[in-house]
Amino acid sequence: MSMKKLTIGASAAVVAALSVATSAFAGAAATSLFASESNARSVCGQTNVVWAVFDSGHYYKPGSPGYEWGKGERKGAYTCEKAVKSKGWHLAKNIQ
Repeated sequence: MSMKKLTIGASAAVVAALSVATSAFAGAAATSLFASESNARSVCGQTNVVWAVFDSGHYYKPGSPGYEWGKGERKGAYTCEKAVKSKGWHLAKNIQ
């Protein structure tokens, strides 16, 4: 399999995961969830990016123990802190 096909396949998987995650994010606009921290920072600003875990309604700030928890399983996404606060999500104090 060529590298081009692998890259396209991986990109499609991320898009599909974010599409499913958007519905779990209680109606958030598709542009408020990001697959990479750098993309989120370009929209949210350098200090306003958080990691939202879809099934818990909690979010984590960079440097906290739960930041990027479930990333490999696509259980969360990078987003702006303002977006999760507006949805009523809460800052997690530990991994939940």
